[in-house]
Amino acid sequence: MAKYCKNCGSPLSEETKFCPNCGAAQDAQSAQSAVNASANNIPSGFAGNGAVREGIPAPGFSDRVNHPEILAAVKKNRRSAGIFALFIVPLPLIGFIVYSTFDDNMDIGQAAVYGGIVSAIFLAFALYSFIKERAKNTYEATVIDKRSEWTYRHTNTDSRERYMEYTTIVRTASGKKKKIVEHEGSLIWAYNYLQIGDRFRYHPQFHFPYELYDKSKAPYIVCVSCTTQNPVEADRCCKCGLPLLK
Repeated sequence: MAKYCKNCGSPLSEETKFCPNCGAAQDAQSAQSAVNASANNIPSGFAGNGAVREGIPAPGFSDRVNHPEILAAVKKNRRSAGIFALFIVPLPLIGFIVYSTFDDNMDIGQAAVYGGIVSAIFLAFALYSFIKERAKNTYEATVIDKRSEWTYRHTNTDSRERYMEYTTIVRTASGKKKKIVEHEGSLIWAYNYLQIGDRFRYHPQFHFPYELYDKSKAPYIVCVSCTTQNPVEADRCCKCGLPLLK
């Protein structure tokens, strides 16, 4: 006989004690355990496990940053990025050589030189991005201001293009002021997710790097791997199934 969550109606396996979607306890014993944990046994800074307050996490940073499933997803994403870079880097060289076979004005030697230069630029950019990402460190901060303003950038036609720039200003735990700058046409994560006064951690190893300290006030919790927005009550991502930082 199929089993469904008493709170949200999600399908469950027979042995499930807490709904992975909303966190609701499925039997009296689990419900009482959740109440006891919430009332008496939550250590300082503990962010919950999907059972506390029916899935709404208590304030605190999650220890799931080292969860085996999340670490495996990070490793997989890095491997995929590396494979993509290896695929992209030789494309200019191959493209120029192929083009030379159809154009009498360019011999294969010239094509190899031109294509090699462009491929070398691609490789340098890929290495720079890799080193830059690895150089980033985890930090804890509080949002102190946010602003958006129109600005301009030069285009390839030597004209100016107007676009919106979004800046989130934070103060780190060490007292240093940082600016998170995003712009129209790119992923605007910090500006949309972080509000003034929010305390958060920045995890550079994750695709979505921002973790709120008080997630109970968040509009949603974002999966660190696939960046899907999930209900605050959810314990796992509704798209990829990875544990959420709770």
